[in-house]
Formats: sequence, C-alpha cells, structure tokens
Amino acid sequence: MSKVVLKNLMKQYDSTVVVREMSLEIGDGEFLALLGPSGCGKTTTLRMIAGFVEASAGRILFGEEDVTDLPPNKRNTGMVFQGFALFPHMTVAQNVAYGLEMRRIARPEIKTRVAKVLDLVQLGRFSDRFPRQLSGGQQQRVALARALVINPHVLLLDEPLSALDAKLRHDVRLQIRQLQQSLGLTTVFVTHDQEEALSLADRLVVMNAGAIEQIGSPADLYERPATPFVADFIGKTNFFSGDLNGNRFVLEGGDQSFKVCSQVSNAKLLGIRPEKIMLSSSDQPGSSRESDNEMTGVVELVSYLGPSTEFRIRLAKDRHMLVQQSNRDAAQCVHVGQQVKLSIPSESCLLFDADERARELVRAKA
Repeated sequence: MSKVVLKNLMKQYDSTVVVREMSLEIGDGEFLALLGPSGCGKTTTLRMIAGFVEASAGRILFGEEDVTDLPPNKRNTGMVFQGFALFPHMTVAQNVAYGLEMRRIARPEIKTRVAKVLDLVQLGRFSDRFPRQLSGGQQQRVALARALVINPHVLLLDEPLSALDAKLRHDVRLQIRQLQQSLGLTTVFVTHDQEEALSLADRLVVMNAGAIEQIGSPADLYERPATPFVADFIGKTNFFSGDLNGNRFVLEGGDQSFKVCSQVSNAKLLGIRPEKIMLSSSDQPGSSRESDNEMTGVVELVSYLGPSTEFRIRLAKDRHMLVQQSNRDAAQCVHVGQQVKLSIPSESCLLFDADERARELVRAKA
C-alpha cells in the first residue's frame, strides 16, 4: 500500500497535449476513480502511473519514492486491463502465477500465494481450467487475482468491467470494492461509466480535455457540481440561460424566473436535476406546503425505466424540462398530452458561470 502523488504531470504527443499539468494526491488505501468521456486523458494518466507511458513533464511519487523514471516492472503496480489479457494457453493458476515467476519467487511460495489469492476471488476450484472454459465474470476475477498476487503497492484498473454485461458488471464491481476495502489497497480506477464511479469510489476526479474539472466525493460532485460539464456528465441536468437578479434567476426573454438559494457571481446558467422536480396533474389538489417555483407544462414524452419514469415536459416558449419520478409516486399515471404542474425547491437550483462551451451545451439540449 502506498499513497500516490502526481506533480504537474503532463503528456504531449507532438503538438497535442493529452494530459495538462495534472496535480493530485491519492491517499494510502483510497479508492479513486478517474472519470470522463473518451479522449479526456484518464487512461493516459493511468498508464503514466503504471509506467507504460512516459511522462512529458512532472513527477510521480509512490509514498516518498519518485518512480517517474522507473520501468513498469520496478514500480510494483498491479494492473487489470479492459480486455482481461489472459494467456489462452495457460490455466487459471498458471496465469495468476506468471507475475511471480517473472519475479523469480520460489515455487513453493508461488503455489501458496496463487492458492490464497484464488480463494480470495472465489475461484479456487477453477485453478486447472483454461480461460476459454470460464465466463466473462470469472475471467475478470482471474485478471484481478493476477494483479493482486504480487502484493502491489498500487492497484490500477483500466475500465475493467466494460466487456461484461450489465448484471455481471454489477456483481463484479461489488466484489472489487469488497476486496479493495478488505485489503486496504490504494486503487485507481478508470471509467467513463458514472454509475460505476459513483458506487465504487471514495473520491472522483472528473477529467475533460486533459484537465481536471472537479475532485470530490460522489455526493459532492453530484449534489454540488462546480461546472456545467460536471453537472451534465454525472447524472442528467436541465440547463437554462439567463441572468441572476437578487435571489431570482431570470430566463432569457424575461418571461420566467426561478427563486434560488445559492449565489454565483455573474451567473448565466441555471441547472436543475430531473429527480429534484415534483410532478403532478394540473387539476390535482396542491400540497399544503407551496414550492418556491411552480409552473405548468404539457407532457410530450413518457419513458418507463423500471424503478422510475422519465417525462419530457414542454414549457412556455418551447422550452423543455426533463423530469424523473420514482414509480412509487402517482405521477406514473401521467400520459402524453396531459397538462401537468411542476414544483421545484429553490435549494435544488444550481447556478453556474457560463462560458461559450456551456452555452453550446444549452443549445444542444434545447
């Protein structure tokens, strides 16, 4: 186990900067997720930590040791790849033992450590099978065992669940989290799947165009996104352009405003999470407690999602609002073409400064 420190880490290919002066400290035993869209630099960052990609600038430290110039085999990292990368001609036990053999560990110790780690991932009875005889989830656990058997200082996971179906993904990620917690391993996990990141990590690092957008706990990033990009990438968000006037955000055109709690200097963008909005039939009696913001609209689309239902509501001036309601609520009976009432608490209104990139986001969602 070891903490990992990145100091002004950068990777550049010719004139293209892939990772931009990234500084980050990953605590000893912490599970940290690098999250972002394809091409944001998260996998390149992971591979620089592993030593497979040479940094163009900056330093990488494991604890107090500077490993920037060390080759991968001298860094003692365990890595699980997206495609498992198992040797098809080797048995499960032989695949897991490979890293120990390369380190010239004595055969009796190899046998003991392989048996122990296979029991840890619940694959002890499969030791003599070949990868082709295993399910996708079992192959992934073999890859995880191979990474763990060397007793790594840092465990690196490069989108390790993307090749699995939805049910297996859920099961394997629970196993990974339980193993990481029981072993106290410092772990860096790369994914573009927000649900995986939110459910697994102690902290998230959201990356965009090679730079860090925001760092924080899953709850911090979801409930208090620092930028429109984070709000849009983690979860879903309704965006509206306008201007802040006192404690009200006035939408473009001046026909509608929202009472807000937070104050952001020069706020030009309002964000509202779909599940924060209460929806009811417009002829349904209101609750005794009035909402800070109420409006009416017409249902244009209803999408049943199992635990919840998603509604696309057309508001005045052809604005649209996405609403998500639990299927325990009466709103599931709402149908297309029906007029409905929306109620939005002021504390659920997120405010952002808006650069041109954010304005493009609003236009794309209109």
